[in-house]
Amino acid sequence: MKCYKAKWILTSADEVLRDMAIVVDEGKIIDIIPNSEVNFDEKYVKELGNAVITPGFIDLLTQYQYTDILEQNPNDFKRRLKKFFKMLSLKYNFAGVSQDNYSRKWAEILCNYFALDRDQKTESFKHGVIESIKSGTTCIAQVSKEYKYFEIVNKLPIKNYLFFEVFSDSKDHSKKTFKALRAKVEDFIFHKGENTHIGIMLNSISGVHKKLWELFSKYCRKHNMLIMTRFAESKDEMEWLEHGFSDVDLLHKYMGMRKITPYTRELSPVQYLNNLKVLTKKVLVANANYDNSEISQLSQTEAKYIYQPKYSEEICNKKLEFSEVLEKFRGNFGFSTQSFSKNRSFSLLKLASEVNKDKLLDIVELVKYLTIYPAKILRLDNAIGSIEVGKDADFNVFKLSDDEDYNALLHMDTPYSVYSKGRKLIKNGNVRFSL
Repeated sequence: MKCYKAKWILTSADEVLRDMAIVVDEGKIIDIIPNSEVNFDEKYVKELGNAVITPGFIDLLTQYQYTDILEQNPNDFKRRLKKFFKMLSLKYNFAGVSQDNYSRKWAEILCNYFALDRDQKTESFKHGVIESIKSGTTCIAQVSKEYKYFEIVNKLPIKNYLFFEVFSDSKDHSKKTFKALRAKVEDFIFHKGENTHIGIMLNSISGVHKKLWELFSKYCRKHNMLIMTRFAESKDEMEWLEHGFSDVDLLHKYMGMRKITPYTRELSPVQYLNNLKVLTKKVLVANANYDNSEISQLSQTEAKYIYQPKYSEEICNKKLEFSEVLEKFRGNFGFSTQSFSKNRSFSLLKLASEVNKDKLLDIVELVKYLTIYPAKILRLDNAIGSIEVGKDADFNVFKLSDDEDYNALLHMDTPYSVYSKGRKLIKNGNVRFSL
């Protein structure tokens, strides 16, 4: 049993506690008491002084396998040759297409990623996880189409959702993909640890055939599983829906897929998915950058929203303003730090503070969008997302100067220490776990 005494506790449960302590036993919060009433043996008490305790943060869409794609070069002749031919294919397929084009940007990302060997991909993934935890993230929603990351994710010391990403270009391909992934998912569910949860990522409207949408929508409803998808993410996707073709066809060709067309033309993204009975409360939708009427319609469905401001700016060439996200999805969204910038930040707190530059939310409410709201979206709020008796001891400690209070969090990036189930993972920037 340990006790953590702090000046401030942001509970994410509609109250700010002052001069209180949380009592932790076997990874759970078993009590919250005034500092003045702490009478445990001194060796079990952590005096944090003028510090803020927050719940651990939750990142709603991560793809850590891409963390180091701009840093690592192929380390042998075979890999260098592979990258050369990938680049040659990219230039051939995207000849005359602007460097700023969404589909071309994704082709370049995949080109750099495919050139890495297995060890480099694994190290890239682990690097992203470590940097994220150092920034106070204690729960992630990782997206990958590769099964090899399950073993790493399943051993993480933090909560995680692994969303397996699928694509399909035809009815037959959809059936084969569904059967193969269904078998894998059911095997992984049998072998997963208590920190791990499984979901399905249907890549996007333009990357998934109608049949696969139908198959997985029905399967996930039956088995109470979450679905994630990218939605109205790019101009390419909007043109594809309107005309039946766009530059996204070049990306699919580069990926080895045949041309896929909409099941019918000139439907809006919401109409397209609603006709397939996709948009339910178990669906997480990322981006929705294009067409304001779509955003309004989407907000009226039961779908949850993932806000990716950095990714949207870098890759999609457009993003929703934070004020619009708040207006349309208040209490029904969380953040993703995903970025492909060489100097990217993994700090959810920094990201949230940056988009909240006009102080639309105070720090107490802003922290809820990093904690309890995404916990509810992932249906993990019975265990995480707030500092409450009975919940897991997943929390961050931010040290303050003598003249500061909890509002200083608006100007901070990373916590002093990070705990998951009462286990200290980070102390003063130093990692205290291994992957």
